[in-house]
Amino acid sequence: MNDDRVAIGDAWGAALLDHLEGRDGDMLVLELEEGVGVPALDAEWFFRSEPEWEPEERELLAAVTAGPVLDLGAGAGRAALHLQGRGLEVVAVENSPGAAEVCRRRGVRDVRTTDLNDPPTDRAWRAVLLLCGNIGLGGSWEGIRRLLRRLAEISAPGAVLVTDSVNDAGQGEIGLRLRYGDLATPWWRQRNVSAAEAPALVEGTGWRIVRRLHAPNDFDHYLLLERE
Repeated sequence: MNDDRVAIGDAWGAALLDHLEGRDGDMLVLELEEGVGVPALDAEWFFRSEPEWEPEERELLAAVTAGPVLDLGAGAGRAALHLQGRGLEVVAVENSPGAAEVCRRRGVRDVRTTDLNDPPTDRAWRAVLLLCGNIGLGGSWEGIRRLLRRLAEISAPGAVLVTDSVNDAGQGEIGLRLRYGDLATPWWRQRNVSAAEAPALVEGTGWRIVRRLHAPNDFDHYLLLERE
């Protein structure tokens, strides 16, 4: 999708900052490379507290009982703040400077801005979060497997990883961007992982699946992995 009126920048961070500061903003739109745009989750969703989360997500995050925790793609810091409130050490990572600022201003103690496919290595992680489909940021089947292998290398034995994806027939590997008014993120590659594909994807990466949950809509599914 080409649009000369759109400036490329931190649309994601701008939407989160507007919500944090109480400003009325435009609707977040998820655009596909073939020219389709659909409403994205509202910025407000990323500020919700644990009782408002999906039950499957709440159930799997309850399995995170030890830190340090690596939250890759932390958004507005909802999961990081929840786990921090439970007494765990959490490092929140965002590639959006605006989202990182929101996390800091909301009270996340350790926030870093970097490429999500290049996770920090200064801890032996006891838990890793790849929520809101962020496992797909590997961009391709092999890209996700590389990311999982890397996360296994830098995680402690017995570490857990919580993630989710969607059963989206025909939309396995796609090009996406977020648009917010006249601002849009750069395009990125997203690889959705169906529930049926998950065992083959994880096999040989240093992780094993210990729990699988399906949302009632049979579209969203959730995985709890454990480092071998």
